[in-house]
Order: sequence, then C-alpha cells, then structure tokens
Amino acid sequence: MNTTIHTIEDLVRILDDHPEWADAVRARLLTRELIELPEKFTQFVAEMNSFVAEMNRFVEATNRRFDALENKVTSIQEDVGILKEDVGTLKIRVKSIQDDLGPLKGSHARDAAIREASIIAEDMGFQRTKTLTQDDLGALLARADTSGIPTNELRSFRRADLIIEATDSNGATCYIAVEISFTVNGRDTTRALRNAAFLTKFTGGRSYPAVASLRRDDRIHDLIDSGEVFWYQLDAEVLEAE
Repeated sequence: MNTTIHTIEDLVRILDDHPEWADAVRARLLTRELIELPEKFTQFVAEMNSFVAEMNRFVEATNRRFDALENKVTSIQEDVGILKEDVGTLKIRVKSIQDDLGPLKGSHARDAAIREASIIAEDMGFQRTKTLTQDDLGALLARADTSGIPTNELRSFRRADLIIEATDSNGATCYIAVEISFTVNGRDTTRALRNAAFLTKFTGGRSYPAVASLRRDDRIHDLIDSGEVFWYQLDAEVLEAE
C-alpha cells in the first residue's frame, strides 16, 4: 500500500481510503465540543421542533379559551342589553305611577288642608269666618277692576286652592290665600303671594299668603323663616285614608 504523502491531495486520498485515520486526525485537530456539535445541533433542532409544537398547542388552547371568553362576554353584553331595556321599561312604569300618584297625593293634601282651614287661620292669629268658593271669587272679580291683569292669572286666582275670610284680633276682616301641595315648592309660594296681592287689590283689606303641605322644598326655606309666607305643616295622620 502506497502511503507516501507529498501533497494535500495525497492526504485527502489517504483519509478517504482510511476513514479511521480521518477520525484520528479530527480528534487531534478538533475539540470534543466541536466534534459533538453536529449531534448536539441535531438534538437542539429536535428540541426546538418539540418546543414550537408545544407552543402551537398552547396558542391553539389559548385561542379556544379566548373564543369561549369572547362568547361569554357577548352573552353577558346581550344580557346587560336586555336588562337595560327592562330597567328602561321599569323606569317608564314607575314614572307613570308617580305621575298618576302626584295628582292623587295633591288632591288628598288639598282635602285635608281645607278641612283644617279654621286651624290654619288660628295658627296665623286669626278667626275664620268662612271659606270662599269659586263662585265667591268670581263675584269678587266681577266687582273689581281687573284691567291689565292677564286672563290666565285671573283664572288661576279663581281656582286658588283655598281662600279664607277671617277676622284679626281687632275684628277687622282679612283674607288668607293658601296654596296646598303634598310637597310645597317655589311655584306654590309664588301663587300664594300673587293671590294675596290680588285679594288686597280687589277687597282693599289686608291679605296674607300661606302654604300647606306635608313637606317643603328646601329652596323656600328663607321665605318661610322670614315670615313672608306662612307654612302650615299637615300631619301625616290627616293624610291617611279614612
């Protein structure tokens, strides 16, 4: 066997003919890490492929969870939408009930205050002589100079909740203009003041504004405390159904 080596080609040829020599040369020239690198790389690729496959499974599972969550959120949103519609319907019904109860409560309070007209006058320091009816107020308007007064204000005056004719401590005739509500507010005090002014204008006698209610709006606090308008508080008992 010719093993003489003169050129690199001779070396390559001999290593090709003797693979075991190639291994020996490789062991001399390369570190173990480099020799094992191909095998380790193959192992790394296999591990990476396994990791990628696992990640794909994880992503798929996560997507399924997100899809399920999205479906639940959609279902909740639909339920909330239905609930909002139900709440809206309920609010409309409650508002309707409140609208229906408002006039009933006001009427009940008006009846109670009219029954206690004498007590209202006494609490204000007067003695009631009579309660003026709409016909009485109509007759009063017929005799009075109403020029310059808007028709709607005259009509409202004639429909006043309660007008009391009374006498003061000196026996002089006076009048009390009472506006009545379940909860008295600024609109009621304005009417009472206006009606009292009309009574003074039409009769020439002294007149006093008053309001009667179970409760009062805080915004009329100053008017009441100053004595500009008298407040007669109805007892809850007198508003109870008989």
